[in-house]
Amino acid sequence: MEDPFLAYTPFKNCENLYIRHLHEIVGSFVFYQFIIFRWLAPKANKLIFGRHYSSIKDEETKLNFDIHAVSMVQSVVSLVLTWKILFLPFSLNVATYQDPFTSMVSSLTIGYFLWDLYVCLKYFSMFGIGFLGHACGSLYVFTISLRPFCQPWIGKFLIFEASTPFVNINWYISQLSRTSSKPVVPTWFNMANGLLLMLVFFLVRIVWGFAAIVILCYQLWVWRAIIPNWLPFTLVPLNFGMDALNVFWLSKMVKIAKKMANGGSKSKKF
Repeated sequence: MEDPFLAYTPFKNCENLYIRHLHEIVGSFVFYQFIIFRWLAPKANKLIFGRHYSSIKDEETKLNFDIHAVSMVQSVVSLVLTWKILFLPFSLNVATYQDPFTSMVSSLTIGYFLWDLYVCLKYFSMFGIGFLGHACGSLYVFTISLRPFCQPWIGKFLIFEASTPFVNINWYISQLSRTSSKPVVPTWFNMANGLLLMLVFFLVRIVWGFAAIVILCYQLWVWRAIIPNWLPFTLVPLNFGMDALNVFWLSKMVKIAKKMANGGSKSKKF
């Protein structure tokens, strides 16, 4: 698989993947910060949500709309790119395997998580330590892939993004409902999205997340002779911690769903 952007690097003959793909990392950050976040997101949100967006007085809420728009774009881009590399065989050497396309996907993802880290730091009061930790962990995982390390796993890690569109839709519905006295979307759509959110989140981030740790640990053990010790000793605990964070987030979703269901059932009694 070829990297369509590799023709634009001034370092084609450089064996260092960080330098060879630097233009993609920088380009990705610029794309998400200036094209999507600063330019496209406000226009798209105004077009899609109308007065529900344009009449927002709270700057943090309007900012959150734009940030979720960036997240939506990134999840779609990631899932499209992931499909080509998702089923790379587990037999590939995690310590040496690389190809231009997987390096490109990793570089574009690094650019996004650099933007994500920037946003989490700048607006720390909005997002807190949990989102900052997730941004740092994700950035680290994809950055070390350009050593190269665990490049066959890039698609297998990015499949976690399958739940992100449902997360964003759920957030939009929640925000729109606060500013409207009437249901913004049909109740069935809200319920369907919530159920799909919890199902997909559970399958890709919990079931696959913990299964991936087991498989990855086995592969790291197989190739341990040629892998520096610090790599598995940082990658495995980090992935386990992010999976634990996903369990925490899923538990919050379940609590909210139960609260809404109980509220709905109580309202029917009166």
